[in-house]
Amino acid sequence: MKKPALYGYAGKIIRVDLDAGIFSLELTEKYAADWLGGSGTAWRILYNEVKPWMTPYAPANRLIFSAGPLVGTFAPGGSRMSADSINAMTLGVGSSNGDSFFGPSLKYAGYDHIIFQGRSRKPVYLWIDDDHIELRDASHLWGMTTWETADAIRQELGDNEHIYTVSIGPAGENLVRGACIIQHKGRAMGRCGLGSVMGSKNLKAIAVRGTGGIMLADPQRFLDAVLRLREMFRDSKAAKVYHEYGVPGILPAKQSLCGVPYKNFQSLQLPENLYRKLDYEEFVNKYQIRIIGYPGCPMPCSRIFKIHDGKYAGLETEGFWFEAMANFCGKLAVEDPTFQAKFNAYCNQLGLDLDLPSGAIAWAMECYQRGILSEDDTDGLKLEWGDAEVVLELARKIANREGFGAILAEGCAKAANMLGRGSEYYAMHVKGQDLYEVMRSAIGWGLGSCVSTRGGGHTTGAPVCETMMAMDKDKAFEVLGVTTPNEPLSYEGKVKLVEYYERFHRVCNALGICHFCTSWLDVKLPGFPELAELYSAATGWETTEQDLRRIATKILNVEKAFNLLHTNFDRKDDYPPPRVLAEPIPTGQFAGFHPTREKWDRLLDDYYEMNRWDKKTSFPTRRCLEDLGLDYIADDLEKVGKLGNED
Repeated sequence: MKKPALYGYAGKIIRVDLDAGIFSLELTEKYAADWLGGSGTAWRILYNEVKPWMTPYAPANRLIFSAGPLVGTFAPGGSRMSADSINAMTLGVGSSNGDSFFGPSLKYAGYDHIIFQGRSRKPVYLWIDDDHIELRDASHLWGMTTWETADAIRQELGDNEHIYTVSIGPAGENLVRGACIIQHKGRAMGRCGLGSVMGSKNLKAIAVRGTGGIMLADPQRFLDAVLRLREMFRDSKAAKVYHEYGVPGILPAKQSLCGVPYKNFQSLQLPENLYRKLDYEEFVNKYQIRIIGYPGCPMPCSRIFKIHDGKYAGLETEGFWFEAMANFCGKLAVEDPTFQAKFNAYCNQLGLDLDLPSGAIAWAMECYQRGILSEDDTDGLKLEWGDAEVVLELARKIANREGFGAILAEGCAKAANMLGRGSEYYAMHVKGQDLYEVMRSAIGWGLGSCVSTRGGGHTTGAPVCETMMAMDKDKAFEVLGVTTPNEPLSYEGKVKLVEYYERFHRVCNALGICHFCTSWLDVKLPGFPELAELYSAATGWETTEQDLRRIATKILNVEKAFNLLHTNFDRKDDYPPPRVLAEPIPTGQFAGFHPTREKWDRLLDDYYEMNRWDKKTSFPTRRCLEDLGLDYIADDLEKVGKLGNED
C-alpha cells in the first residue's frame, strides 16, 4: 500500500465554485504543519482570500468546513468539526463548532476541508461519496426543516445508516442573522449566523458517506496515549456529572453562584419555585430514552428524550444543553420544564441558533415590560414573561422574517438600534452578538466572553473553572499557574486564565477535540502536553506544548487582524453590556456585587499587555506579529492605520 503524504490528515481539500458549479482538489499539506488544521487552517485561508470589502452574503465570501487531524481517530472527543466565515452578526470573525458523525465521515471520505465560494443560481446540495463529488439540485428541499432535509437526502440517496448531513432550515434560507447550521438533526454549529451565509450561497446541505480510514504515523504510541488519557476520566467528578446528567447537570452550581440569567439578566438566579421545577435529575429519569455520544467520546453527555405527557407529548429529540435551560426557562421565564426540549427541537428544525431568538425575544419582553414596546409594535402579541406560545410564535416569525419577527431576526443589538427609544440599554450583547453568558458573577468568564474575536461566546477563552468549586487547587496551579482559578469574584489571575484558554480552545478547534474532554472542564483532564503527544503520535511530527501555544497565538492574531480589517472594533468593544457594569447582583450569595469600569480597564490593560497589543487601541504591535512570522499582517494593518504602537 502506498503511504499517504500526511499521517493523521485525510490529505485533500475540496474547493467548490458555486458560480460555475464545479469543484477542484487541493492538498492539505500546504497548511498542515504551520496551522494544525481545522479552524486554524480555515482562518489562514479566510484571511488571505476574503477581502475587507466583502460582506457575509457577498458571493465572493468563503464558507469553510473543517475536520481537524484528530477527528475520526480514537482521540478522546475527536469528533468536532468547525465552520468558519464572515460573521453575519458582527461582520468580523465567524467561527462555529460542533460534534457529530459528519466530521469523521468527511475524513473517511478523504477530505480535511471544504471551501465554498460563489453563489449557485438555484438551490443545491453537495454530495460526497468517497471519490465521487457531485453538486445536486436541492430545489425540492428548499423550504424544508433540517429534520425533513436530512430524511429526504437519505431517502433520495438510498442509505439511511451511513450518510450524514449538515443543513440549514428556513432561518438560513431567509438570511436570519442568527441562523445556524445543523449536523443531522440535533447538533448545532451555533453563533455567528453561518447558516445565513450558507443560505446566501443557495447551499441547502452537504451529505457525506466515507468508507476509508485514517493512517497514523505511530499507531501503538497513539493507542497508548489514548488509553492513558481515558484513565483520566475515571477520576474526574466533573466528567461523571456530565456523563450522568449532561451539561444541564451543572444547574445547581450555576444557581448557587448566581450564574443563571433570569428575565433578560435582570436577576442571575431562578426564583426558588422555578428552580425546583427544573430538577434535571427528575427530568432525565422521566423522559430519557438513551444516552448517546459521538466518536471517541469517553463520557457521552448527550441523550435522546421523548416527552410522553403534556402539550408537547410525542416529541422525540436529542437532548439540550445548559444554554437551552438558561435561555428559555431563565431569560424568558418559561416555567414548563418540557418547553426546554420543545423549543430546542424547534430551533434545530428551523436552523435557529438558540441565543438569537432567546436574546432578541428577552430584549423585546423587557421593552414591553417597561412600556418601550406595545402591541402596536409587536403584531398584536402581548410579550409577557413566561408565555411559551408567544415565544414559539415569535421564533416562527423570526425564521420566516415575518412582521415583528423581521426586526428580531437581526438580533437584539441591531433591533435596538432600529427601535431606539432607550431600548439599547436592555440589549445584552457583545460586539453585536446576543449573549447567554452571565458576566457579573464570574470575572474571568466575563472577560473571556468580552474579548472573544467572534463577539461574545464562552468557547474562545472563557474559563469554566471559576464554577468548579471542588477542583484540585494544587493541580490547577500546576496546569494554569493561578492560585485563585475558582474564586469567581476575584480579579487576581483572571487575565492569565483567559490567556491560557484562548490558546487552548484554538488548539482544540484546530485539532477537532471537544472542549468538554479536556482541562477546560476539569484540570485533571487532558491539557496541552497530552494533546501535543496525541498530535505527535498521529502525524509523526514531534510537537511540544510550546509549539501548540505558538500556533494558537498565531491563529488568535490572524483572527484579531481580520476583525480590524473588516470592522471598526477596538478597545471600546471589549467591555460587557452597560447593565453588567451598572447594576449590582440583586439576590444570592453575591448580592450587591458587580464589576466596575475602573477594574475592567485594568483587566484590559493587563490582557493587552500579555498579548503584546497596544493598550490604548487593542491593536497588535509590529513586534508581536513579526515574532510570530506574520510580517505581512503587520504591513496590512499599517496600511489602514491599525498597527499598535510599541511601548
